[in-house]
Amino acid sequence: MFGEKIKLYRENRKMTQNEVADILGVSSATISKYESGALEPNIESLKRLAELFEISIDELLNDEEKKFDISKINVLDILREQKEMKLKGNLYHNTQIIFAYNTNHIEGNQLTEDQTRYIFETNTILFESETVASVDDILETSNHFKLVDYMIVKAEETLTEDMIKEFHKILKEGTADSRKEWFKVGEYKQVVNEAGSTKTTLPKYVQRDMAKLMEWYNSLAKITIKDIIEFHARFEKIHPFQDGNGRVGRIIIFKECLKNNIIPFIILDKDKVFYYRGLKEYQNGGEKGYLIDTCLNAQDQYIKLIEYYLKDY
Repeated sequence: MFGEKIKLYRENRKMTQNEVADILGVSSATISKYESGALEPNIESLKRLAELFEISIDELLNDEEKKFDISKINVLDILREQKEMKLKGNLYHNTQIIFAYNTNHIEGNQLTEDQTRYIFETNTILFESETVASVDDILETSNHFKLVDYMIVKAEETLTEDMIKEFHKILKEGTADSRKEWFKVGEYKQVVNEAGSTKTTLPKYVQRDMAKLMEWYNSLAKITIKDIIEFHARFEKIHPFQDGNGRVGRIIIFKECLKNNIIPFIILDKDKVFYYRGLKEYQNGGEKGYLIDTCLNAQDQYIKLIEYYLKDY
């Protein structure tokens, strides 16, 4: 059993469950559950266990049947390769559809996942019976496909304010908002806005707060998934754009995961209640674990997608 292997490696190193728990940043009860088989470690815990025991993830997971070793997959390289190949029905293809559908649906877009897929695959829209679709919903879906492609190209570059503004411009280009002079597509907001019931940075302080956020983030020597989540919570609290902040924020998450060789993730619409709760708690000085757990769960879901399409890669 996998849990028995963790216990064996731990005991061989003469370590207690508490000592391993401290290194992984979890409770000793969690380690106990790992060893009993009641709980499986997420990818970050797997990496730390493998480092602690000085073995590969593959060796840690390997038993009678060979397990998929996610550490051997460079997601950015795969996405770029499949994008250039225009390969259908694989990781890049389905990342585009799943990402566009879910990130837009969280913000109220009414297109179905089938309609989103149809737009991506045919560059046309599929109307079902008496369905009426918003032009903006269609445009922002199509724009998100372009945004993901642009993000993949820029993934290894240092994140800057200009890049973030370009993300916003691509997302909102051609929409009704882009025709409002005060809206300022690709520029920071000029009118006060809110994120749900959460107060956000006033327009006159956005430039200052964004500069501070970027200074902190780009000063980090080694960026972890928790740093990326921290950036996201701070970014959404600032809410620098008039609209589209959530989608820009989530594309930044994906980019920064790719840049730092961290498995990326997509927040699914079905988990938006947990996501919003997590953001609110995190931003208001409450429990950070809600947002972190939601993101790690989303990461686990993306790992399953990778494994499904790349298990024989």
